Amino acid sequence: MVTYKRANRQYVAMSRREVWAFLGSQRRVYLGFSMDSGYPHVTPIWFVVRGETVYMRAQDYKVKVGLAGKGKACVVIDDGDRYRELRGVVMWGRSRLVTETGLIAKLTEEFEEKYSERQWKAAEMPKEWVKERMTERRAFIEFVPEKVDSWDNRKV
Repeated sequence: MVTYKRANRQYVAMSRREVWAFLGSQRRVYLGFSMDSGYPHVTPIWFVVRGETVYMRAQDYKVKVGLAGKGKACVVIDDGDRYRELRGVVMWGRSRLVTETGLIAKLTEEFEEKYSERQWKAAEMPKEWVKERMTERRAFIEFVPEKVDSWDNRKV
């Protein structure tokens, strides 16, 4: 059972529906894992939302891909500049690497649709760099939240 609550006493929480609408309107989240050293590994990453699950994509050799298999992660997203505009979500939950071929195909399409205009263009990049990128394999990380804290200062 996922719990939804306000981040702390001074904030007004988003509803469950508002949390997922907010996530769906954004382009980047910060994904965090605990490393064996005890230090956190936090990185910005593109994502798509399917239902109430967040999927992220990375090259298979990245540190975050290795850490995703450990099973615990945190996802953070925020927006706004002035106090009365600030809103955000912190989610703690379970992560895993996606291995189902059908799901990978669907996620690949969704990422292409969402990020095609933001993706690098081969004609704009050095040839050797492009050649190296073409040999990389993608990995997909699934994140299922168990606890969700949020704030929306526009409601204050």
